[in-house]
Amino acid sequence: MLDQILAFFTNKTDIPLALTEDESAAVLMIEVMLADHEVDHRERDCISQILAQRTGESAAAVEACIDIALERRHASSDLFQFTTVLNDQWNEQQRYQLVVDLWRVAYADGRLDKHEDHRIRRVADLLHLHHSHFIRAKAAARPSDGERQ
Repeated sequence: MLDQILAFFTNKTDIPLALTEDESAAVLMIEVMLADHEVDHRERDCISQILAQRTGESAAAVEACIDIALERRHASSDLFQFTTVLNDQWNEQQRYQLVVDLWRVAYADGRLDKHEDHRIRRVADLLHLHHSHFIRAKAAARPSDGERQ
């Protein structure tokens, strides 16, 4: 039994691979999509569109990034590892734009859930953004009356 415990702590093969910025951003968008405990195709489509615009990659590459992000999200217990990658690599404007994109995902299904709002607030805090960024991003992403469903 002791050998098994020691083997667990000395096993270096289980170290996760480094996250890319796109994968980290995708995980955070997926986190917002799943915050209301409903998977809506409009939210997933919104994530695909955002990632395609951000990366310029093909639809297949974007879907692969989303699949990797889903796996990483399910394997993690917190968001810190994802926000750390972005805090280390992105400037304040890039992090703010991600929060705008998180709001777009939240609004994609035509309604804003309180859990989505809370999750975005938490991510904005982890990204070291001010509350004013959070509010401005929400207003920037809010659909106009013509876009609402």
